[in-house]
Amino acid sequence: MREVRSMSRAGRRNQVLMAFAIQIKNGLGDEMTSYEIARKIDLRPTSPNFRDLLSQMVMDGILKCREVESSKGFEKKAKFIYSPAQAIVPEKRTVGIRANGRQIGQLELF
Repeated sequence: MREVRSMSRAGRRNQVLMAFAIQIKNGLGDEMTSYEIARKIDLRPTSPNFRDLLSQMVMDGILKCREVESSKGFEKKAKFIYSPAQAIVPEKRTVGIRANGRQIGQLELF
């Protein structure tokens, strides 16, 4: 069994926002389900503490939440999709290109 580090609530909030930043930086969109968020920050998605954290972040205006109906067979179930309330702009990173020990140019990575 894998050991999970205990973190403060503020630390977990920061992890959730970093998960969104990485998702956006990789070009995968700015929306995730609670299951996807939990897996990215190494928590159980069914944990009541995790669900409380997400609902508190929505109430504080840090995250936005929308409900989508998903159906599997005869069962219809509501699914919540979260996104950051403020746009997260990934930082640009400049990388120097070297050939034969000399810098010949640079690339700008997003």
